[in-house]
Amino acid sequence: MKGKISKLVDSNKREIVCLLQKLIQIPSTTGNEGEIIKFLEKEMKIIGFKEVTVDKMGNLIGRIGNGPRILAIDGHVDTVEIGKQSYWKFDPLGGTEYNDNIYGRGACDQKGGIASALMAVKILKEIGIPDELTIYFVASVHEEPYEGANWQFILENSEMHPHAVLLTEPSNLMISIGQRGRVEFKIKVKGLSSHGAEPDAGINAIYKMNPIITELEKFHENMAIDPIFGKGTLTITEIKSTSVSLNAVADSCTIHIDRRLGSEETLDKVINEIKNLKSVIDAEADVFVPEYAVKSYKNHSFEVISFYPSWIQDKSHELVQSAKSAFEYQFGDPPQIGTWRFSTNGVATKGRNNIPTIGFGPGEERFAHTYEEHVPIEHLLKACEFYTAFMLEYAK
Repeated sequence: MKGKISKLVDSNKREIVCLLQKLIQIPSTTGNEGEIIKFLEKEMKIIGFKEVTVDKMGNLIGRIGNGPRILAIDGHVDTVEIGKQSYWKFDPLGGTEYNDNIYGRGACDQKGGIASALMAVKILKEIGIPDELTIYFVASVHEEPYEGANWQFILENSEMHPHAVLLTEPSNLMISIGQRGRVEFKIKVKGLSSHGAEPDAGINAIYKMNPIITELEKFHENMAIDPIFGKGTLTITEIKSTSVSLNAVADSCTIHIDRRLGSEETLDKVINEIKNLKSVIDAEADVFVPEYAVKSYKNHSFEVISFYPSWIQDKSHELVQSAKSAFEYQFGDPPQIGTWRFSTNGVATKGRNNIPTIGFGPGEERFAHTYEEHVPIEHLLKACEFYTAFMLEYAK
């Protein structure tokens, strides 16, 4: 079977590459995924999925097979913005093939995983879907800013109850068994407005924020090393101030913070750490987690609290062992097993709902969201081989 899988993947090489190029050529920034969902819906019907539906949020869900073992394969279709086009070496929406790589926004994060996984289902159908297996293929939306909100909606509003989830985010062909968590929070200080010609008559909120910024920088440098995910991180990603005019002293200043979480860190813990900083206390600052009212491209409204828990899948779990066995069988070498630095839909499947979850995908995490975003064609083929072998192994 190993040789048959390799031969089938190789014979479909151009189809895999062309599928990815077509996906890259369809703009699909968060909130604008309608066109790519329609394209994938058509592709899934051609492949032979028995049920293909788009839910009220806009997630595309296809089912194939009727077995008792239910596996969900997820890939999010939304991408971050292109940014400045002049910074790109290649057309960010071109899907350019160069030096055995495919370039463009979403190439590795994470349309490459979608292309490889969808072709793996097609190849598995040609081999024969195991009687024991049901596969749900999910092309999810709105992941980039609010990872897991899509799957929380799916789990609460559909009849799909998977026994396991495979995420196709870029992992450099590593089996990923977890990720750091993430929380966003804001710190706001109040000042007192006065005329810019008389600044000493007011209290400048920007200056008042300065000691907090300095202490946060030191806090980041001294953060503990998590035994699973390594050193924690904290960074300020935005600063805003308000004033009655540009010739008046700022009466408020707010900073936005991205804090990555270790395996045991809770929301209360990380918020209280910041609230207890001397500079925060001295400034009588307000520390809070923002909540967002969001609409998907289908006009579905939902609210998001910006807390995304870390998660880890035990290495001894049968899901991890199935993935390990499939990799060793197909490639003859033991796989690398590790964790992601970034956050994924696993915050909902495993982090919030404790559904066994792993990840495996083509491309390197470090190229996601960059002007160099690309995926090696070799990765696309190997990922396709792995997905096919894994589905067969999981069905046992």
